[in-house]
Order: sequence, then structure tokens, then C-alpha cells
Amino acid sequence: MVIDTSSNFEVIHGLLDLVMTKVGADFARRDYQLAEDESDPRFFPMRGFAVLLKGNKIGSVGVLHPEILGNFELKYPVSALELDFDALFDHLRQSNGEE
Repeated sequence: MVIDTSSNFEVIHGLLDLVMTKVGADFARRDYQLAEDESDPRFFPMRGFAVLLKGNKIGSVGVLHPEILGNFELKYPVSALELDFDALFDHLRQSNGEE
């Protein structure tokens, strides 16, 4: 989570790119992608995304909704990232030829 006077979504997205690269997933090869996810009420409309790895949802990333910020008395925009590490480690093992 990053808290600043701006949401810093690009910082969180960069962190996601780094993690995915480390487990052998490549955005350019479309191993993973972000898909807009309007169903997650935690995120601001059109600022929440599902993280997909090989077509399966393994997490979420986005800018938190103002109502969430108010519930936690946060004064500044917040970007958040949530990942299923079991899915990431499974992908890493597959990338390394382990099963």
C-alpha cells in the first residue's frame, strides 16, 4: 500500500510488474494482464483491476474508493495491491520446469 498526496498507482503497478517478472510472467507475452473490475467495491470506479495470470484471477489492484478512505479516516488517496502468492509460486515452479 502506498499513501501520499496522490494515489501513486504507477508505483503499485511497477511493483506488480516486478513481482510478475520475478516469477517468470511476461506482460508482453500476455502471461498476465489487468482487466477492469467494476465488481470490487473497494476500488474507485474505473480504477480497480483484476490481476489475471494465464487467464485466472490471482489478485486485485487499484485506487481505493473514497468511502473506504473515509471509513479508515485516511486523508490521502491510496493505491492497493492484493495477490495470491500460492498461484504465483505455482507459476514460478512451472516456469522452472518443476511440477
